Amino acid sequence: MIKPGDTVRYLNSVGGGVVTRVDGKIAYVDDQGFETPCQVKELVVVLPAGHQKNPSGAKLMFDQSAFDAGKADVRPEPKLAKDNTPEPAPLPPAPETAHGDRLTLSLAFEPSDLKHLSESNFNAVLVNDSNYTLQFYLAGRAPENAEWSIIYQGDVQPNELIDLAQFSHSTLGRIERVVFQAIAFKQGKGFEIKDPIAVMRKLDLTKFFKLHCFRPGRFFDEPVLEFPLINSDRFQRQQS
Repeated sequence: MIKPGDTVRYLNSVGGGVVTRVDGKIAYVDDQGFETPCQVKELVVVLPAGHQKNPSGAKLMFDQSAFDAGKADVRPEPKLAKDNTPEPAPLPPAPETAHGDRLTLSLAFEPSDLKHLSESNFNAVLVNDSNYTLQFYLAGRAPENAEWSIIYQGDVQPNELIDLAQFSHSTLGRIERVVFQAIAFKQGKGFEIKDPIAVMRKLDLTKFFKLHCFRPGRFFDEPVLEFPLINSDRFQRQQS
């Protein structure tokens, strides 16, 4: 049951917000300052009222536990550690999407100060818009260097965004060229085998100074600069 204060997403369109009031089967959602009426059945609870956002740094596109709690109107009891402090509950995997069996990945950069791009820092984010878990690494190099250096190595879960690294204009040169290599699989279920991923891209660093190059993305409320790596299983053409 959806209640005022729940954070919700729209089932049939991009976006969402916080429920301000519920009138029968209609919920009113504060969506970027505008109150939008929606049928309750067309909303998904991603964060029940009174809950805090996940502090781990990973940004889930969908929170199944919050959705189940929102439907049942039951908040699970927190587990206690040995010192009687609540232990954070592990986040379950996000549900699969209809398009997610084809890999779509991108590298996005969030500016810390959009109005002063020449002085801004940039947070690099990997967007995994697929139903697959990836074990990957991202490496970069400056044009004058022959050797690559690792920027990030680890895992990304299905339908998840993760922070990779912070860059300033003085360090962006380290990633004028990037390589992304990964293997894709599903945990605990059958899946179609994907070829090992190897994508090389040359980033146009002049775009980091151009405001019109930053746009809100499908999974970003604020403008970001995105570089596609894979689109529906089609790899970005390698560049030297």
